Amino acid sequence: MILPTPQGRPFTHAEAVRLSGLDHVVVLCGRYEGIDERVREAVATEEISVGDYVLTGGELAALVVLDAVARLLPGAVGDEQSVEQDSFVRGVLDCPHYTRPAEFRGLKVPEVLLSGHHGEIRRWRQREALRRTLERRPDLLGTARLDPDERQVLDELIRQREKERVDEGD
Repeated sequence: MILPTPQGRPFTHAEAVRLSGLDHVVVLCGRYEGIDERVREAVATEEISVGDYVLTGGELAALVVLDAVARLLPGAVGDEQSVEQDSFVRGVLDCPHYTRPAEFRGLKVPEVLLSGHHGEIRRWRQREALRRTLERRPDLLGTARLDPDERQVLDELIRQREKERVDEGD
């Protein structure tokens, strides 16, 4: 019995994984000022927050939880490997994605992605995911599960970033 509330612990990918393993989950949805405190104390077994903001009711928070949990269930997503590569699964944001056409408003798909060289494409995606995480959510890197190759790439990105900062200071 989950109560979405700003006072709850943050809802994370790890929480979605945990909930996806349960037989059933009930989400109690309050409205405006929430749910009677006695219901929170007597019925709710846990409280979660979907972000540091307030909604008019728990319905949207319930949908967020439902969607994050449902996509982890077997068969919910066509390519289950894609779920394993999503942002937050290993503590790293996902890499940029491109579709057709190969050029849009003067912006081109990176050549490596058109090369057909799967190893180079994999390395590019790995590097860009780490770059994006370092730039946008460096807080995730402290607990990210990186293999030795990824750790090396991240160290290179950090050194490159530091060099650019020094060069800008000249």
